[in-house]
Amino acid sequence: MDISLETACTLLTQGEVVAIPTETVYGLAASIAHPQAIAKIFTLKGRPSNNPLIIHVADIEQIYPYVTEIPPHFAELAAYFWPGPLTVVLPVKSSLVPAQIRAGLSTAAFRIPQHPLALKVLQQVGPIVMPSANLSGKPSATQPAHVAQDFGTHFPILDGGSCSHGLESTILYYMNAQWHILRLGSLAAEQFESVLGYKPPLHQGDKVICPGQLHRHYAPQAQLLIDQELSPASIGYVLGFSDRTYPDCKIFSLGKSDQPEEIAENLYEVLRSLDEAKIQRVWVDNDFPQNGLWLTISERLVRASCSSPFIL
Repeated sequence: MDISLETACTLLTQGEVVAIPTETVYGLAASIAHPQAIAKIFTLKGRPSNNPLIIHVADIEQIYPYVTEIPPHFAELAAYFWPGPLTVVLPVKSSLVPAQIRAGLSTAAFRIPQHPLALKVLQQVGPIVMPSANLSGKPSATQPAHVAQDFGTHFPILDGGSCSHGLESTILYYMNAQWHILRLGSLAAEQFESVLGYKPPLHQGDKVICPGQLHRHYAPQAQLLIDQELSPASIGYVLGFSDRTYPDCKIFSLGKSDQPEEIAENLYEVLRSLDEAKIQRVWVDNDFPQNGLWLTISERLVRASCSSPFIL
């Protein structure tokens, strides 16, 4: 159900949950001033309680009251990448951030989104939590129709069109005297080098510190087969690229193989289309670079399959 900006803000201040667009994906938004609305998000999504939420704010000044420590280069990262698809995990005052938001951890994640509608909501409502607007574990929503597919046509949605980035924010965390990537996202590791002087490494660990660290995630019902020794023709369906040929197969095209930004924008839409077409198994063409934005795309495809080496 399409709603206006004014209605979205009113519902949020009344303790309701609303779908809000960002430049990355649509989010299920709730004001941090309403614990019952935050709890409703977990229920709606079927989200595990040990999976923390991201606090979205309108400007950096709204973050400082919550945190106990500011890591090195935080201000430089914020100045360069915000508003935008960067999330930063910081140590916080537990008395000010409800435990359900931070999953009982001593840290919380913060982001300033770039989408103009999201910023207007934040300016009027104040800080909100906003996980992706999809059923837990399923492909994220990058269009209003995706939200309606998961939560019904009567669910309130602030329509901001298609999301331009199509992949979630990159999440950084400072530990052991340097920044680490907790979740690969729309910003590649190489993009941080000009600010930090190094590429933050991908953190490997078994503790959930931020969203997107669950084993199988972003997954359609269809089984993704990332095995280049398999014959695509033996499967009959290919998740691949528009500028490549796959004989005797129906192709679900992600876009051109030299356009990672296009692929990222289309990824979740195409994964959802597999289920709409009732495809049970699809062969995945993963013959592409394993760096930059391509690394995030590869990680999302592997997590959407049944065998993920990206265990954080």
